Amino acid sequence: MSKATRRQEWFDRGVQALVSARPGAPSLYCCPLCIRGFDTANPHLSLEDVPPKNAGGRPLLLTCKKCNNTHGSGLDHHIKAGRELQEILEGTREIRGYIRSGDKRMAVKGTVFGENNALRELEGKSNPPERNAVEESFKSLVGTNAMSQEIHVEFSLKYNEWRERVAWLRVAYLYLTAYLGYTFVLRDVMNPIREQLDHPDEKRVPQVIKKLIGPIPEDCMVSVSSPAELRSFAVKLKRWIFFFPGFVDTDSFYERLAMLPEKGMLSVSGGRLELPSEPMFLCDFHLDYAQYLAFEQAGRLGDGV
Repeated sequence: MSKATRRQEWFDRGVQALVSARPGAPSLYCCPLCIRGFDTANPHLSLEDVPPKNAGGRPLLLTCKKCNNTHGSGLDHHIKAGRELQEILEGTREIRGYIRSGDKRMAVKGTVFGENNALRELEGKSNPPERNAVEESFKSLVGTNAMSQEIHVEFSLKYNEWRERVAWLRVAYLYLTAYLGYTFVLRDVMNPIREQLDHPDEKRVPQVIKKLIGPIPEDCMVSVSSPAELRSFAVKLKRWIFFFPGFVDTDSFYERLAMLPEKGMLSVSGGRLELPSEPMFLCDFHLDYAQYLAFEQAGRLGDGV
């Protein structure tokens, strides 16, 4: 299927989902990130890779080009940089940087962590006098007690962990959007989440992002029914779990999350949701499914509902 054909099909599906979720709504495609409506797939809408392509993602749904470009440039880079930093710390990725001795430095590349770390000179990339001075300082250590000698390894990586967290929050938001649809997205209680995505350097709703101590092997989504204080939708991605307002107890959602620690062991139970590979909008096309999830999160399915 060509990109143009897929874009048009997903546009039509989104228009139908919006009208189904909001009877009387105009025949528009609503960007789930900025909640603006568009009456045509081109030139305003683009295929959104979820997660970003640099993290192995594939097209999942349509977002407007403005949101795609703005969030892509401001957030997606930090997902890639976060993975690279993890690989550096594991010793599976080489760095390019400098060895510094005093105020002199030599350009090097190699690994600095892990079991078999090794650095080698990047020939022709250093200031010759400085390079020679560093070499001489190493030679002077041979056969001496070098316990007090300081050697520094320097490298740079444009990375912000909070921005990486917000970037993965965006991925989680889009997964749930593609699965649940506008019935999930077009609620006032979702506005703080979108504000966080639009202001990635501010901690608007840090309580919805929890860091896992004991990693869960696979990424997943859950409609959480227990414990009662965590009734919500939860998405586990990489080292974090992200919480979103469920279909019950929404008034206290952010306050409940704020009472939990930022990281730790979390035990939740509920219905497992499928990570989507295309826009499904299940709660829009099947309104009884939203009711089912609400009953599930309220713990009322056992009452024969």
